[in-house]
Amino acid sequence: MTAALGAVAPLFGATSSKASSGSSSFILIIVVFGAAYYFLIYRPQKKKQLAARTQTNAYEVGDEVVTAGGIVGYVLDITDDRVTLETSVGASFVVLKPYVLRKLEPAEPPTDVVDGAEHQSDEPQPPSGPPAVGEGDGHGTDDQSDEEPHDEAAPTTPPPDAGDEPEDTGSEGPPTV
Repeated sequence: MTAALGAVAPLFGATSSKASSGSSSFILIIVVFGAAYYFLIYRPQKKKQLAARTQTNAYEVGDEVVTAGGIVGYVLDITDDRVTLETSVGASFVVLKPYVLRKLEPAEPPTDVVDGAEHQSDEPQPPSGPPAVGEGDGHGTDDQSDEEPHDEAAPTTPPPDAGDEPEDTGSEGPPTV
């Protein structure tokens, strides 16, 4: 009983020489934990709730919004606790205000598109079509490295038939095609 009174006595203003140093450190620890809880948990939660509440009420007639069910629509009318929305197919429906989550902002164009034309970067772009015959098949050597790149807009002609060329049947090796 005296230990309990010794721990509570500093809270009521009574002083005790024995329990003074131990209980003051206990009170200091409680104050530090309370301040940490307030600044690290309670205060940020309140700010977050306030921001969500202001964002929820930031829409007006004509704005595009999304509901809690994921339905996107335009606000037609706002009454006391209800909002009338219209979807893209022309259907209109009424939802409660708390179920309208937020106003949707218009989509911004990608940063690589400027004035409707794509921005040309200095980085090499991968080829859009299949590789030409003999390119990138992994067989043989790459004899075309010194030549200019193949123009995909130019017409391509099929390779000549094997019967059109004379065969070399010398004794040096197999015939070349």
